[in-house]
Amino acid sequence: MDSSANASATSPEGFIAPLCSVFRRFLKSKGLKFTPERAAVLDVVTSFDGVFEADNLQEGLKASGLAVGMATVYRTLRHLVDAGILSEVLIDAKQNHYRLSYGQPPVGYLVCIESGQVIEFPAPELLAIRDRICRENGLTALSSRLVVYASTGKQTSPPPREVDPASTPRRKKSTSTTTTSRSGRKS
Repeated sequence: MDSSANASATSPEGFIAPLCSVFRRFLKSKGLKFTPERAAVLDVVTSFDGVFEADNLQEGLKASGLAVGMATVYRTLRHLVDAGILSEVLIDAKQNHYRLSYGQPPVGYLVCIESGQVIEFPAPELLAIRDRICRENGLTALSSRLVVYASTGKQTSPPPREVDPASTPRRKKSTSTTTTSRSGRKS
């Protein structure tokens, strides 16, 4: 649930010019170019209503007759998030989800863990809570999000916990039983 300074633009047409300018400035500040492929990705992103995945974006590009590789799509999505145009929505551990957040009111997400259904809901009071908590701690909010995971109660056991093996630290097994004390003596 990210917010932005340009909340006055309300129509999709009203977003395109400011978003393009914001994105161009961001890319320039990073020494990157605003390429036709990045422009195409931005154009398709503005056509989505709500949460989408990179695959949805790729399909939208293909439907528009544009050939943009998935590597370019993922890099451009990262740039759009870093520029504050998109926000990542943490719905599940399997797939990144995105939402156009620039100039949009704050929202939260309700995710049913049985069906995977995602319900977007307005959450204007969250900005006040976020800002108050930051102010009390001497910080400035950069972004915020709320995702509520819920259950219908019809599931008999909890869903299996997903663990990303790449993020799990592994300990080396000691191959020696020799230890060294603080005094430097081996035992």
